[in-house]
Amino acid sequence: MKTVLALLVMLIYLQGEVEAKSLRIGETAPLLRLPNVAGKKIDTERLRGKTVVIYFWNNKCGCVEQLGELRSFIHGINERPLAFPFEFLTVNEGQSNEGVKSFLHEHGLAYQVLMDTDLKAGKNDFGVKVLPTIIIVDKWGVLREKVIGVVGSKKLQEIISRYL
Repeated sequence: MKTVLALLVMLIYLQGEVEAKSLRIGETAPLLRLPNVAGKKIDTERLRGKTVVIYFWNNKCGCVEQLGELRSFIHGINERPLAFPFEFLTVNEGQSNEGVKSFLHEHGLAYQVLMDTDLKAGKNDFGVKVLPTIIIVDKWGVLREKVIGVVGSKKLQEIISRYL
């Protein structure tokens, strides 16, 4: 009985530790160092000074429609890079390069996709538990928004626009 109680107390303690380490609004966001679908290593440290939107997803999350709807919004922002220093990255969670390439081609999506095949960046660094999760990091590297689950594209555009 004492052993069971001790294990229960340890589990509660460890759960509290995980919660305490969860990324919070106002904290410095961790850097991403992941390969893109072509295998080139991308380091978000080079993006300091830009607002960075990180869209964690996979093709089973029900976010295909939203990724498609965001295409013209993102393109419009990127057409004015001097006025709006901005970067939109997507991070695929747990899928193969071949599957992601096929999915992007099938849906006509041309986003920068980083591959988090082992789920460590999403789960461990950013606390991603639900897909999609959208993270907005300001030009100083501080987490400003964490949007969990599918949200209307217009609402997401409004949220992103706050930081441009």
